[in-house]
Amino acid sequence: MKKAMMATWSESEESSEKENEKEVANMCFMEIDELDEVNSNFSDEDMHDVFEELYEDFEKLSLKNISLKKKIQQLEKELKEVK
Repeated sequence: MKKAMMATWSESEESSEKENEKEVANMCFMEIDELDEVNSNFSDEDMHDVFEELYEDFEKLSLKNISLKKKIQQLEKELKEVK
């Protein structure tokens, strides 16, 4: 449930780097405000459930990462043998 709002206030096509930085900062503040509104609608139990789900996903991805690293090592070894 991510929402981002982009606001531009410069009429000029050419904007300086400093103006671009301000625009990015303002967009970040808008996202943080939106996130605060979303978080206030969740109970502690809901947040705990979401955290547990994210942690389970993390564990699965961590195992997948380990498996892929082993596969990379194996393929690199095979590549050296072929060379």
